[in-house]
Amino acid sequence: MDAVWEVLLPAVCTFGLALAVLWLFGRLLRPAPAGLTRVLIPGRGNGGALEQSVRAIIWLRGMGLLRCPIVIADVDLNPEGWELALRLTARWPDVIVWPVDDLPDYIARS
Repeated sequence: MDAVWEVLLPAVCTFGLALAVLWLFGRLLRPAPAGLTRVLIPGRGNGGALEQSVRAIIWLRGMGLLRCPIVIADVDLNPEGWELALRLTARWPDVIVWPVDDLPDYIARS
């Protein structure tokens, strides 16, 4: 009977330690509550890297590592970039386009 306890007790302790480490690692990856964080992506020109940036954030959200809205700040989008930003907002409901000058109003409103 002692041999069983000598094997079972370290196994249970190892499992408990692994569970605690995984929980702490999860807290490290998601330290802030969802309501306090916003992802801000600056929109410039024709929005060349805009879609790739939004897709990367959506990918993180799909994995459960990030839960926050995505704000595309209209710094100086031209008509082509504005059209791309509107397509991204139509595709994903948590993506919005906001003028950079009015960002304090958006933050105060949230």
